[in-house]
Amino acid sequence: MKKSNRKWLVGLAILVALAAVGGFTFYNSSKKVDYITAKIERGDIDATISATGTCNAVINVQVGSQVSGNILELHADYNSKVTKGQLVAVIDPAPFQAKVDQAKAALDSAKASAMNARASLKKAQADVANAKANIANQDANIVKSKSAVSDAKVKLDRRKAMVKDGIIAQEDLDTAQATYDQAVALLNAANAQMDAAKDSQESAIAQEDVIKTQIDSAEASVKQQNANLEQAQLDLSHTHIVSPVDGTVIARNMDVGQTVAASFSAPTIFNIAQDLTKMQVDANIDESDIGRVRLDQPVSFTVDAFPGQVFRGSVTQIRQNPTNVQNVITYDVVIRFSNDDLKLFPGMTANVRILTDRQMDVLRLPNAAIRFRPPDAPAPDKGKTGFGGGDKGKGGFGGGDKGKGGRGGGGFQTVYLLGEDGKPKPVRVRTGAGDGNFVSVLSDNLKEGDTVITGIQIQAKNGPGGFPGQQQQNFKGGRGF
Repeated sequence: MKKSNRKWLVGLAILVALAAVGGFTFYNSSKKVDYITAKIERGDIDATISATGTCNAVINVQVGSQVSGNILELHADYNSKVTKGQLVAVIDPAPFQAKVDQAKAALDSAKASAMNARASLKKAQADVANAKANIANQDANIVKSKSAVSDAKVKLDRRKAMVKDGIIAQEDLDTAQATYDQAVALLNAANAQMDAAKDSQESAIAQEDVIKTQIDSAEASVKQQNANLEQAQLDLSHTHIVSPVDGTVIARNMDVGQTVAASFSAPTIFNIAQDLTKMQVDANIDESDIGRVRLDQPVSFTVDAFPGQVFRGSVTQIRQNPTNVQNVITYDVVIRFSNDDLKLFPGMTANVRILTDRQMDVLRLPNAAIRFRPPDAPAPDKGKTGFGGGDKGKGGFGGGDKGKGGRGGGGFQTVYLLGEDGKPKPVRVRTGAGDGNFVSVLSDNLKEGDTVITGIQIQAKNGPGGFPGQQQQNFKGGRGF
């Protein structure tokens, strides 16, 4: 009984296998392959670099406070139009006015000290002059005293001789001696007075020098206090904050009553965009593409706020400072554009396309034709992938799924023409620059009007429930620059 059951199961398995093979053969025979095709045509190729960037004002001024204090008034808000020199904020001026008053008082005191020192100098100079006059008088007295001593000496000597000869009495000699002694005493007194006059002159001169030093110090103090006053007045003027440019307030970072601490950092009260009718896009260009960017190249870009609308500008600056984000190097390319209608705001994300090359009226084929492979065709050698066709090649502008833009140059690709028998016919062609949708044809084995295959569509021959299969769509239109 068990043996017969085993035979029955084996036979059933064989029947199921035969039925499956037969059904698969029937299904394959009922399939019809429709090829999606496109004509090789002439047209323009715009080689571009695609990137993202941010819309910014050309000049964005951060307006802050140079002094610390409480914000007393704000005269501007978001979107306010301001002019150069317009008052936009006021810091409480009371503490700074007090410092100005203190500085004025200190300056007045220093000026008074300087004035007193100058008056003392005049008195000291008068004392020096008096001392010089006294010395002159004492000098005259000494000359007079010396003359008197000389006369008294002559008379004394004569009286001594006359007394010796008995001509005069001793009393006359004593009188002459007394006169002489008195003249000598007067001379000694005159010399002593001369020494005192000289000492007085030296003291007066020293006092004059001291007072001159005091005047220099007082004048220096006046200058210092004057500088302190000017600084206090400058700080007071900084409590009135004015706009440095004509523009629009795009940000207000503080409120009335908030304390500004300028000593620790440079606080920003307002961000003012100078002219929003002229703006720029700062685009992040990959290092592999930056070599193809040139000044004045035309640029088109879109923003999410206005889908479908294309804005235009041009490259005005290529900044050499690199940005490294997770080992990805990019460079900032500045793109200027007009914003006369003020549609675009600072901070908007821009999807940028920079036109690096334009080829007019060239033979071109769709990138989908390069990517197409028949189901039974061998996979392409990725190591030899040419210009446009690598599945993930970095070099192909138009063909690779992750291509970043037309890089110019050439490469060999395999495309498939639709043969007369309705089957794909491989053709090896050389391609040139591409724009993401089309790639130029450089070889002469393709001509205008040839039909290339861009995809397939598998359908069942009979019945509405046929299998549509996998469909690869070709690209019929370009992304005009």
